[in-house]
Order: sequence, then C-alpha cells, then structure tokens
Amino acid sequence: MNIWPRSLLLLPLAALLACGSSPTNSSAAPYNFNGEWHGATPILGVVYSPFDQIDAELQVSNGVVTGTLYTYSSLISHNFYACSTDATSTTEGTALTATGTLDDDHNLTLNFPINSGTGTILAALGDDPSTYVSGSMQVSGGTCAMSATQIEIHNTSTTPTTNSSSTATNTADLSGNWSMGTTSTAAVGYTSSTTTTILGFRGALQFSNGSVSGTMIPSVNYESASCYATFESLVNNNDVINTPIAFTGTLDASNNLTLTAPLAGGTATITATLGSNAQTWADASYQIVGGSCAMSATSMTIAQIAPVTGTYIGTFTQPSFSGTDVPIAGGNITVTAVLTQSTTANADGSFPLTGTITTTGAVTGTTTITGNVGGGSFSTSSTVLGYGYMSPDASTIYYAASDGGVNAETGTLVRQ
Repeated sequence: MNIWPRSLLLLPLAALLACGSSPTNSSAAPYNFNGEWHGATPILGVVYSPFDQIDAELQVSNGVVTGTLYTYSSLISHNFYACSTDATSTTEGTALTATGTLDDDHNLTLNFPINSGTGTILAALGDDPSTYVSGSMQVSGGTCAMSATQIEIHNTSTTPTTNSSSTATNTADLSGNWSMGTTSTAAVGYTSSTTTTILGFRGALQFSNGSVSGTMIPSVNYESASCYATFESLVNNNDVINTPIAFTGTLDASNNLTLTAPLAGGTATITATLGSNAQTWADASYQIVGGSCAMSATSMTIAQIAPVTGTYIGTFTQPSFSGTDVPIAGGNITVTAVLTQSTTANADGSFPLTGTITTTGAVTGTTTITGNVGGGSFSTSSTVLGYGYMSPDASTIYYAASDGGVNAETGTLVRQ
C-alpha cells in the first residue's frame, strides 16, 4: 500500500491587523510588504511535522522586520498541541515575537522563539507580495524541532492578481497532475478542523476543447467522524486515504474552471480562475452539498504539478533515530535521484514513478525504485527516498525516508 500523508493543504488564517507600507530602499518604489502574511507546507502533516502553517502580522522599517506570528498544526491528534499557538483549536492563541530582515531584493529572513527552540523562515519574495512563493521553514532545538521544510508564503493584505486575458490558457498544457487544498476555515482565528470534512484533492485532470475530466483522491479529514466512516465503509476499512473520485467540468475562455464530482452521497464543486502559469498556486473555492461529508464553501489553492522527471541532487540529515534500515545516526547522505514520471495516470489518478537512487556518505550504493506521484506528493519503494513532496514546477523535492516520524531523515533535492 502506498504511503501517503493524511492531509493536503490546510492553511487556516489568524485574525490579524493590516499595517501601512514601507520601502526597503529609499530610491525604489515602496514595496507593499507590511500587513498580514500566511504560509503553509504544500502537503501538510508530512513526517508528522510539529506545525505546518503560520499566520503573521509583519512590518518592515529600513530593512528590519518585526511583528507577531502564530503557528498551527493540522495534526492535533498526534500530540503537537504544544507546537501550535492555538492548542485548543478554538481560540487564537498566544502570538510569538517575530524579528528578521528584508533586503532590497525582497529576500526575507524571519526568526521566532518556539518552545525553547528557534524557528526560521527564509523566502525570496516576488515583486507582487500577494503571489505565493516557495521558501523554507525549520526549528532548531526545543520540543518542536523540525528540519528545513518547504513553505508557500504570501501577503494576504493586498488584492490578489487575477488573469484578465480573454483567451484561454493552452489547454493541451493543462492536462496532467493537479493538487488542491484548503487555505482557510475561518475568517477569525482557527476553527476546529472537524468543520472541514475534506481537506483537498490530488490526481489527474484532462483538458480538451473546454471540457475537463479526471480522477482525483480526496484527502479525508479523519477528525470528521461521519465523513471518515463513510469512506471506511467504501473500502472495507482499508486505505481510506486512497479512494478515487471521478470529476467532470469546464474551462471557459477566461480560464474559469468548474469541477464537480459525486462524493459520499453529496456533490463536491470546485471553482477557480487559473492564471497564465498553471504551475503557480491560484485561489479557488469548494463546497460539498449533501451526504455525510457536506461542508460550506471553503477557500482553497490549486496548481498543476509538473512531472517529477530529471536528475535531482541534494543532501539529507539523519537525526538520532533507531531502526534496522535507517542510516547511521547523525550522518549525512548525498543523494542523486534519476527519476522518470509517467505521462499516463493510473486508474486512481496517480502517476507511476521509476528511477535509480545513488547515495554516498553514511550510506553508499545504488538502488532501483518504483512509486507513484499524486498531487504535490510522492511515495516510493525506497528507504532513502520513501515519500515527500515537491514545488509546483517540480524543480525542488522535499523528502523523508519511509520510516516516518518526527526524527525521520529529511532533506531537499534540486533538479539539475
């Protein structure tokens, strides 16, 4: 059975107050940095991260960033309450003090204390701060320590850029692997995740002359008892998180996407306006009417995920961890992965993945792997590259060994 994270993209927003703008370079036009910021890992709960989303109120003056920050965990049933500033999932929680720098090229460094450790967020922000960009998040020391993990971050205070073109995106380029998931569950604070029955979808979509069809796997929220129980009955209590759903829909000349699917006795509807580059996160909305998984309209983000094909090289760190197939504790492993993702999806909407993994350092050798890609995550037969996730353009892979757990091997591979 494939090893998949239990949730996709859950990005609840804290109630924050917007501030004015300040330039980082007096000779340049003001950069609209100040205000509310939000970020989360594209695939939440990977290796059971202590927290996987943040909200912040930030301001910059002469390159110095200050503000407050909130951390959240979608894995409240895995004893990560202490790593969330919203431990009860019903209140906003206590703000953390955030400090850092923003240089003239919009490179952000943000530090914050968390449970006797230090969190660090790094990101190269775009010219439009409301556009999602990929960065990294890690915590050194303390009870919430976590290795560098990808985070998608943007300023939520500005008006999102929309696609105003009257000509539809080249639909031939849109067919392929897609990922979509929640961006918020409440306008104020953090609402209990039990109100969101389905956290998102991953899988294959095909576009042809304005029509869309495909098969996607819903991420069932296991804290929503009635919805999860329905999926358990569908698969006889086995592999609930890999149950495929058939979608159909349309894409009009203005890139307005509408998808519908029958889901647990109800109907799921997804709407989004795609940008000129489908491999960047776009704002969307979804709801489920009727059935055991019914839920009101909820914000989400959606993106096409490029094929994981090419040569990827990087290093991961092995913290102290016991296990018969785990590399030497504390050792670093350099990984070269030559991967090929199939262009044709399986019946469940996932894409077969094959390749070779060559390692040097604490572990040395070359192995052949097989696996699957679905949405922004992958699962393989390798104990070195067991599962993980990637940026929408697939230029970077963030991964962990198949043993899982907070202390599992983690690292980053970059396509050459």
